[in-house]
Amino acid sequence: MSNERPPGTSKDGSQQNLAAAERLAGGLPGLLLEADKVAHTFMKGVHGRRRVGLGESFWQFRPYQPGDARRDIDWRQTAKRGDAFVRQMEWEASQTFWLYRDSSESMNYRGYKNLPTKKNFAECLLLALGIVVLNGGEQVSLLGTSLAPQTHYNSIQRIFEYLPTQTTMAETGRPVAARSEVVLISDFYYPVPQLSAFCQSLALRGISGSLVQVYDPSEETLPFKGRVKFYDMEAPNGASYTLPQVEAVREEYERRFIAHREALGAAAKSWGWKFSSFSTATKPETALAKLYDDLAVKKGRT
Repeated sequence: MSNERPPGTSKDGSQQNLAAAERLAGGLPGLLLEADKVAHTFMKGVHGRRRVGLGESFWQFRPYQPGDARRDIDWRQTAKRGDAFVRQMEWEASQTFWLYRDSSESMNYRGYKNLPTKKNFAECLLLALGIVVLNGGEQVSLLGTSLAPQTHYNSIQRIFEYLPTQTTMAETGRPVAARSEVVLISDFYYPVPQLSAFCQSLALRGISGSLVQVYDPSEETLPFKGRVKFYDMEAPNGASYTLPQVEAVREEYERRFIAHREALGAAAKSWGWKFSSFSTATKPETALAKLYDDLAVKKGRT
């Protein structure tokens, strides 16, 4: 495990997120341990990696079939068995998963003291998913950073250390290669066309993806009463808005919230991507199970 620490790495709240993810994994100390436990539960009997392809390790012999290249025929086995046999190789090219969690100010919101902020929930989920993917023999990196794709379980510590350097949803640093998988975790509180400009360009290059919306329960139902002052966490000047009677707008607010979520799902579907939406009250294990299922389904189709 590397001792190198990227610029901006701290041991404050982010370190607590790492501990939470380890608890979610459940085998090592802290955040990574919990993620590891959940990961192994999901991986058991599910992630068979032996596939036919262009790897260098021998897998098996099988009878020759029309259309097979003559260069693939194993002449020694053919001579022994009397019939033509082809030498199949194990598929060894690991898929790379590029993970992203939104770190904008709106992600620091939480409406209930007993729940994590959206950012903490997102980081815990990202790290837990990273453990699952690494244990499955695939590669993991962080979108928009200089981190090279990581290949071993111990790399999760390095991924955690690079999280503070991930500040924008962009291909800065290292570009995403075709046939990779992108997982974007955010509240996505901005116009869908703005998101489409980025995601559709990836989809057109043969990159698969998943949108993972994270929200606080209070953002879905607007449970406040009476006169309420709201602050725009993204505005540089700290703009605020006061509603004299919040109940008067609740129905319209809920309608718009649902409409935006549906628009995100429709956009993802149009790119051939997956969409999931989780409240921070959701058990991380439940969210991880859903994400793993989505990713496993897509890999099974490739």
